[in-house]
Amino acid sequence: MSLGEKSLIQNYSITPQDLEMFAEYFSIIHHIDGRIRLRASAKLKKFLQENDTINPFNILEAIEASPAIKSIKFNKIIGSLTIQYDTNLFEPIYWESCIKGERLEEIAQKINLMIKEIG
Repeated sequence: MSLGEKSLIQNYSITPQDLEMFAEYFSIIHHIDGRIRLRASAKLKKFLQENDTINPFNILEAIEASPAIKSIKFNKIIGSLTIQYDTNLFEPIYWESCIKGERLEEIAQKINLMIKEIG
């Protein structure tokens, strides 16, 4: 990651509304500690076609910069998203809560704090 990219990500702030939008378009397929697999809803494709200025994947780019995230893989063919993460830095319950639309303020603060610490 270049210094410019790192600076952009560090200045990006995830909001509870970002997480709410993320939760609206993804559901949990499978979750074990350290790895979560999500399914993108069919309405995500329609949303992306109709809203070319809003990209929910920007949230993923910011989250991926966090030291808690080991990898993020999106399979466009089947519409799944697999995230491997460090359970010592990001508790598994945060994923469950986020997808349910719960504790969004707390989760956004946790992610933003981790992003700021990458400098």
